[in-house]
Amino acid sequence: MELFEIKDAHSSAWLRFDGEIPRGLTGYDGCSFVARFSSHSVSATVLVYDIQPEKWSNLFLEMAENWKGWGGEKDCESLEGHLRLEATAGALGHVRLAIRLRGLEVSNSWSAESSIILEAGQLEALSSRARAYFG
Repeated sequence: MELFEIKDAHSSAWLRFDGEIPRGLTGYDGCSFVARFSSHSVSATVLVYDIQPEKWSNLFLEMAENWKGWGGEKDCESLEGHLRLEATAGALGHVRLAIRLRGLEVSNSWSAESSIILEAGQLEALSSRARAYFG
């Protein structure tokens, strides 16, 4: 699977992951993929380098397993800080997924932050698609 997309439940915003994730990575083997975010007011793209990409699948699995809600934040960040996701559950079955993309080039550092809203009913399907994409 070369694409994983998450759509906001209440707007046209989306977060998309592009690029093939190699299977069978061990130890500190790394891989790169592209993270793209788009909403009415923000659009950003960054190349993400990470090791053990299945940690992203685990984030979505934890959300799906706790679809009735949880306290605090569930979060995940790429090895070099290019991508960070923070999920918080609301009382009405909604999850706020805060997204931070960062370009960390020496000559041009930047950051873009926004969020999308997920509904508890989306979480199981998102978890399955995340597993198919990230492994």
